[in-house]
Amino acid sequence: MSARLEFETVIGLEVHVQLATRTKLFSSADVSYGDAPNHHVTEVCLALPGALPVLNGRAVELAVRAALAVGCKVQPHSVFARKHYFYPDLPKAYQISQYEEPLATGGWLEIDAAEGPRRIGITRIHMEEDAGKSLHEPGDPETQVDLNRAGVPLVEIVSEPELRSAEEAGAYLRAWRLLLRWVGASDADMEKGQLRCDANVSLRPRGETRLGTRTEIKNLNSFRFVEAAIRAEVERQAKLLRAGGKVQQATLGFDPERGRLFVMRVKENADDYRYFPDPDLVPLILSEERIEAIRRTLPELPRAREQRLQQEHALPAEDARTLASSRALADWTEAAARAHGRAQSVANWVLRDVLAALRERDAEPEAIRLTPEGFAALLRLVDAGRLTARSARSLLPELLFSGGDPEALVRERGLEAVSDAGALERAVDEALAANPKAVEAFAAGDAKSLNFLMGRVMRRTGGKADPARVRELLSEKLGGRR
Repeated sequence: MSARLEFETVIGLEVHVQLATRTKLFSSADVSYGDAPNHHVTEVCLALPGALPVLNGRAVELAVRAALAVGCKVQPHSVFARKHYFYPDLPKAYQISQYEEPLATGGWLEIDAAEGPRRIGITRIHMEEDAGKSLHEPGDPETQVDLNRAGVPLVEIVSEPELRSAEEAGAYLRAWRLLLRWVGASDADMEKGQLRCDANVSLRPRGETRLGTRTEIKNLNSFRFVEAAIRAEVERQAKLLRAGGKVQQATLGFDPERGRLFVMRVKENADDYRYFPDPDLVPLILSEERIEAIRRTLPELPRAREQRLQQEHALPAEDARTLASSRALADWTEAAARAHGRAQSVANWVLRDVLAALRERDAEPEAIRLTPEGFAALLRLVDAGRLTARSARSLLPELLFSGGDPEALVRERGLEAVSDAGALERAVDEALAANPKAVEAFAAGDAKSLNFLMGRVMRRTGGKADPARVRELLSEKLGGRR
């Protein structure tokens, strides 16, 4: 019997997000990725005697933006605390975080679940600093420490235990990545460690309201690994419970190569960290005026944009959802639609050709260098018959990533469509005269011969003729030969 039938899965996620600041949370050291170890540190990062932390105001603003975007109550009074634990990459032997009085509480995030949209409650959002990174070289028994990340500003987002499957957990993380990028709070690049999560997993008999004993899977850094780790833990707990055993509260790691979980430590509680308010930092006080000023800077959010795209531009729901998967893409598409005048035509080109070009380059919409007005100009050339759709598609990748004037590029490359009626008719007549067998086959009822003849006309025009007009002329001239 499957775990799904016997037990209800209960999942809560703790999502750790790197805020998009230039400097660290409590020091002036740069936030950078991929640089040589220990090149972005100050006396604060190194925990040298007498070094005092100074809070980064930009980090506070970005954290508040993330909280307001999901309807959290931003607290006017929050407190930084010391979270004590020893690890080589934590020079102070404590992490500055928030505990009893976090930055924000409440709110919810909507996800697309199997049965439709679901709202997942947010317990709290608090600010904290990141630790450094321990490096283990193959064959080297020593541990090396890189403190470039030490002090990087984070928010931790704690969900209510309302997720019910690995797939919902993945959908929740994807929704957060979209929203964080959308409001500019974080780049949320999982490959760079900017979005990580811990998953709290427990099972309970169906119909039971009390929570089962949970385990926590630490440091999951991809959507695929999150879902795989949760599935593995659900099956492990279900097997244990079926056999009459008990789940032991523990912190687990996940080995993605083997698809296996391993125990890191057992029975870890908040008391183990000996939290207390940090005496070097005063409480964070946010006035209602400041909170409201930040709220006013929020853009139209993804769900609202998706609905408006459907209503204002008559786009199908699936098309609107795809366009609203990136704020940069949605903004660019809408600007192009305004410049062009036909939103559905613009959306079709974006969904089919622009996204294909981005996938080919493994690029994000932010990499587009062609202006929306330039894209609209390219489509108007096609609409006017001055450029074939085929030629437009061949030019599009270059224009997208280099920018430029489509009309000037068409003239420079000699790609303007053959629109002279006499020239096009001569090309059709020449193709018919040069391919009598295809003409005879068409007269005998072979419809495919028309496509062959179209290819010959397009070759004679260098691919610059409008295919629809070529088909029309061929049909007219071949019609009397049947």
